[in-house]
Amino acid sequence: MKKIFTLLVIVLVAKFSFAQLTISRWTFESVTTSNTGTSPIFSGGSAVADGGARTTGSLCTGVHTSATSTWSNPSGNGSSKSISSNGWASGDYYQFQTTANGCSGISLTWDQISSSSGPKSWKVQYSTDGTTYTDVPNSITNFTYDVATDTWNNTTGNSASTRTVNLGTITNLNNAANIYFRLVVAAGSTGVGGAAIASTGTGRVDNFTISGSVIAPLNLNRFNASLLNKQASLAWSTSNEINVNGFEIERSNDGTSFNNVGFIAANNTARNNYLFTDVVSINTATYYRLKMIDKDGSFKYSPTVVLNGKASIKLDVFPNPVTNSVIVSHAKAGTNGAIKIVTVDGRNIITYNVQTSATQSNIDVSKLTKGNYLVVFENDGTRVSTQLVKQ
Repeated sequence: MKKIFTLLVIVLVAKFSFAQLTISRWTFESVTTSNTGTSPIFSGGSAVADGGARTTGSLCTGVHTSATSTWSNPSGNGSSKSISSNGWASGDYYQFQTTANGCSGISLTWDQISSSSGPKSWKVQYSTDGTTYTDVPNSITNFTYDVATDTWNNTTGNSASTRTVNLGTITNLNNAANIYFRLVVAAGSTGVGGAAIASTGTGRVDNFTISGSVIAPLNLNRFNASLLNKQASLAWSTSNEINVNGFEIERSNDGTSFNNVGFIAANNTARNNYLFTDVVSINTATYYRLKMIDKDGSFKYSPTVVLNGKASIKLDVFPNPVTNSVIVSHAKAGTNGAIKIVTVDGRNIITYNVQTSATQSNIDVSKLTKGNYLVVFENDGTRVSTQLVKQ
């Protein structure tokens, strides 16, 4: 007859909010560009973003076909400076580069106008390698957008000049080492006034901002272990896997010294389930934990779970003393099994309802004050207890 002993450990995880982050922002307030040529030369300030969390490695530039294009810094949209140029032709562009490491749900916001003889119709392009550029599709925004001759000055912003594009559905931008965006004069564009674009017509941009949501860390939602004859079966589920390399399975006979006994590569999808089996002794306790490794080499450990093949399990706690969570080994729980953490003077502090048929339970005691407690297991009319020290 097969004897099956099951340990269920449920790791409860907090729900992470995806905080919005300004990745890089160019206000051009300290920039001076007064050259003539196909691209701007920053004789004052820098092409690097002057705001946001990721200024290092960020760059602003532009490319025109005409070598007689003039680059300048007239008034911004409610600020002292913007970046502007003339000599526009179809395919000419402004370009902004930064990194999306640790971010998803990329979006763009910027202010833009043209003079009456400057280019009217534009499109947005993106790239992750700086070589191949893709038009933002119609499903996100119009294939082209039109600018106007809105008035800008040093003090009062004009909201009519502001544009926003949400690129959250373009998933290859998420967590990319480099992301590039271009504001490109669309093919066939006229000047804002309806006539052909003139060599003296200008196009002006200010407050170009790249934002994203901070990627929450990997969630280990559940870590289960069961023992069938001499084989341990470990099962776990995760969510929010992004840039995860995989899981090393570590085993120990004493709960202190662990050895690697296997590896499973991560799927890196929204929700995942994994299974690993291992041959163990049914006569001694065996401890398992997961080493969850990111692709950059960083890692963190799961809580430790314990398997014990003995049919009769006395009440035991591990670790003891404890800091955050304690694993309680107990007899097979009936339908009303419960574990209570009680002070030495008899006050009940925590009540944990044990899953039916479970032989071990994981209890969060991180909020307990330091001191001595009793762990009491009540099960189908029986009551046993043991001592616990909270550090």
